[in-house]
Amino acid sequence: MDPGRYPESLFVQGDVRIAARRPGTVEICPPTGAGVVASGVVRLEGLVLRAQDNDVVRCAAGTLAVSACTLVAHGDTAALHGPPGSSVAVTDTELQYGRAVFTNSRALIERCVFTDSANNGLWAAAGADVIIRRSRFDRCRIHGLVSRGSRVSVTGCQFTGTGNAAVVADQNGHLDVADCRIEAAQTTGIHYSQRARGTITGTHVEPTDTGLLVTDGADPLVRECTFEQPRVAGIEVNTHGTGRFENVTVRQARKFGMFVATQGAPVLAGCRFTGGKVGIYVENARLVAAATVVEGLDNAAVRFAGQGNSELTRLHVAGSPVAVEAKGTTDVHVTEAHVRDVGLVGLVGHENSSIRAANCRVSGGKIAFSANNSAHVDLHDCQVSGVELSGAGVLGTATLTARRLTVSGPASMGVFVAEKANLNLADSLFTGTTTAGLNLHGASALVRNVDVTGSEGFAVHHNGSAVLEEVRSPLRVIEVEPKPEPPPVVHNYHGPVIHGDVVQSVLTWGNTIVQQTTPDRRS
Repeated sequence: MDPGRYPESLFVQGDVRIAARRPGTVEICPPTGAGVVASGVVRLEGLVLRAQDNDVVRCAAGTLAVSACTLVAHGDTAALHGPPGSSVAVTDTELQYGRAVFTNSRALIERCVFTDSANNGLWAAAGADVIIRRSRFDRCRIHGLVSRGSRVSVTGCQFTGTGNAAVVADQNGHLDVADCRIEAAQTTGIHYSQRARGTITGTHVEPTDTGLLVTDGADPLVRECTFEQPRVAGIEVNTHGTGRFENVTVRQARKFGMFVATQGAPVLAGCRFTGGKVGIYVENARLVAAATVVEGLDNAAVRFAGQGNSELTRLHVAGSPVAVEAKGTTDVHVTEAHVRDVGLVGLVGHENSSIRAANCRVSGGKIAFSANNSAHVDLHDCQVSGVELSGAGVLGTATLTARRLTVSGPASMGVFVAEKANLNLADSLFTGTTTAGLNLHGASALVRNVDVTGSEGFAVHHNGSAVLEEVRSPLRVIEVEPKPEPPPVVHNYHGPVIHGDVVQSVLTWGNTIVQQTTPDRRS
C-alpha cells in the first residue's frame, strides 16, 4: 500500500498479505466499525490501524500474522481479537489504549508493547492457548495479563504501573511466568486464584502491596524468584491456597515476608527472608518449611497464631528479637533449627499453643526457650549457649518437657520455673550458670538424671514442690519453705456501702416500709 490515510474498514479473505511500502506511513482508520477483519491466511505488515467503536483487528477465522504494526483502540474496545478457533501471531507490534482478547483461540506474541490499555493488556479466556515472549506491558488500567480458564506462558516480559494485579490466573487457568520483571503494580504483582496452576521461575517483583497472592485453592510452583520491598507482604497464601516455593527471596517487606491464613498450606524449601518487620506469619493455617533462612527482622522471624499445625526443618534465624513465636492453639514442630543473635527469645509459646523442638541450637539472646500462659514446650536434644538469663523459662500454668537439654554458660540460670508452671526434665546438662542450674519457684517439677557443673551459684533452688532424682553437682541444693498464702479477707457489711457521690437520695435499711418522694421541679 502506498503511504496515506485510509478512512475505511478492510474485510480480507483468502491468502493475502497487506504491507506498507514504508513502515508506519499507511494508516487505516474507519470512522466506525472494525479496522481489519481477516479470514483465511492473512498477513499485516508495517501498518497503523485504528478503530473508534469496534475491534481494531479481528481474526474472524483462519490465521492472522501481524508484524511491525501499531494498533490504536479507543474506549473499551479491543486492539486485537482472536475469537474461538482462530490463530494469531503478533511480532514487533505496539497496542495502544486497547487490549488483546483471545477466547478459545491460539496466539503467539513476541517483542510487542501494550501501553495505556483502558482495561487489561491481554485477556485469555475459555480455553485459549497463548504464548508471550519478550514483550512489555505499561500502565494498563486493570491487569497486564489475565489467564481465565486458559493456558498462558509468559517469558522475558516486563510489567509496569498496572492499576491492579499485573499478572492474574483464575478459574482453573494455567499460567507459566519465567524471567519476567514486575514493577510498580498498584496492588499485587502476580495473583493465582480459583484453583489456578502453573509455575513462576526467575521473576523479580518490586515494589507492590503484595508480590505474589495465592488464594481459593490455587497451587503454583515458584522457583528462584525475588520480591523486593513489598508494602504489605512478599507472598500471601490465603483461603485454602497452597503452592510450593523453592529458593525464593523476600527482602525488606514492610509488614510480612510471607503471610499465610485461612487454611492456606504452602510448602517452602530453601527460601530466604531478610529485613522488614515479620518474616513469616501463619494464622489458622499450615506451613511446611525446610532450609529456610530468616535474618534481620524487626519483630518475630516466624509467628504462628490461631489453630493449625506446622513443621519447620533446618530453620536458620539470625538478628531478630524472636525466632519462633506461637499463640492460640497452634501446634508447631521445629527440627534442626539454628538460632543465633536473637534479641529476646529463641522459641516461645503463649496461650494454649504447643511447640516441639528437636535437635535445635540457640545462641545469644535473653532466653532460649520459653513457655507462658498454658502453653506446652517439648524439647529433645537441644543445645543452648551464650544466653543472658536462662536456657529455658516457664511461667503461668505452662509446661516444659525436656530430654537431653544442654545449657552452657554464662547464663544466669539453666531453667527458670515460676508461678504454677510444670517442669519435666531428664538426662540434661547445665554448665557455667552463675545463679542456679535450676531455679524452681512455686512450680511442680520432676527432675531426673541431671548434671549441674560450675563454680558459681546453686545447683537447684526450689521450695519443696520439686522431685529431684539423680541430680549430680558440686554445688548446693537449696530448699526454702514456700510462703503461706495470706488468709482470705471477708467483709461483713451491716449497712449500705456506697462508692461515689449520692445526690437527693433517701436511704433506709432494717425496716419493712419505704416511702419515696420526688423533688418538686416546677419551681
